[in-house]
Parts: sequence; C-alpha cells; structure tokens
Amino acid sequence: MKDFFKRYSYESVRLFINQVVIGLFGLVLALAAGIAENETLRVVTGIFSVIFFLFMQFASAWRIGAEDKMSADLGKRKLDLSVPFKVWLLANSLNLLLALLIALGVWFGNGGVLSSVSGGATMIKMIIEGMYTGLLASHVGGAPLNSYWFVHFLTVLPALPVIVAAYICGAKNINFGGLFMPNVKK
Repeated sequence: MKDFFKRYSYESVRLFINQVVIGLFGLVLALAAGIAENETLRVVTGIFSVIFFLFMQFASAWRIGAEDKMSADLGKRKLDLSVPFKVWLLANSLNLLLALLIALGVWFGNGGVLSSVSGGATMIKMIIEGMYTGLLASHVGGAPLNSYWFVHFLTVLPALPVIVAAYICGAKNINFGGLFMPNVKK
C-alpha cells in the first residue's frame, strides 16, 4: 500500500485538482445561466461541463496507464488492472466523505450540529463538483436533484468507468489518432 501511495498519490491529486478547476468552471456557467433565468442554457452548460470533466479525467488516466505499460515493458512491475479503481477511490475520497456527511445530515440532522455539518458539506461539494450544478438544479419529483441525498453519491460514479477505460487504453497504447500522445521532436 505504501508503494501505491508513493507511485500514484500525485496522479490522484492531479485528478482531484482537475475536478476542482472544472468544477469551478461548471459552477460559474450554471450561475450565469441561472442569472439569465435560462433553464435550457443551464442544462446544456451542465452537460458540456460534465463531458469536459470526463475528457480531462480520461486524458490523465490514459497517461497513467501508458506510464504503467512502459514500466511493465521494462520489467519493473506487473500491470495491475486494480490501479485505476484505487486511483479513482483516492481521488474521490473527499467527494465520498462529503456525500456521507450530507446523507448523515439528512438522516439524523433534525436541525442540530449534524445539519450544519451537512450544509457545509453541501456547499463544499457544490464548489468542487460544480460541473454537476447545472444538472442538479433540475427539478425531479417536485424538488431539485441536489436535494436528494443519494444523488451526491451518484455524482462520483461517472468518473469510474472513464478512468478504468482510459487506463486500459493507455496500457494497451490505444491513442485515438495521437490525441493523448505526448509531443516528441524527431
């Protein structure tokens, strides 16, 4: 486990920082659409923000897979297909903790300290996962999606298959026409 943290903690932090940056971008787009009172624009910018976020996650995870392939080809280590799941889990640990705090506040808050903690967690989550804000403001069943506790767990899931697929593509050198290949001068 120590070797995993040594090798992949930087990559996990990079995935998380990409998320925060794109989250701020998505939050600003959602707020602008909200000020314009244009629900269609809010949903479209929300979808665009999520796709952009997943593309950035794919690019970073592809590079991790490609680097692991090089290490495996050199005989330094075996290729481990559990790595992308572990990297995803490490990168999303704060998101999952915040979702848990939100759920606990909904279940057991009743206006006490846990409700306040849940409210704070919701605000932090809205900032760091701002790419979903435009979509989560949509009303379903008479309430906005972000008012349902389980939705906060669901927002971390789209990145998982993307990171796993990207890692496998990187490890198998599937590069989509050089899109993820580094520029190397000949």
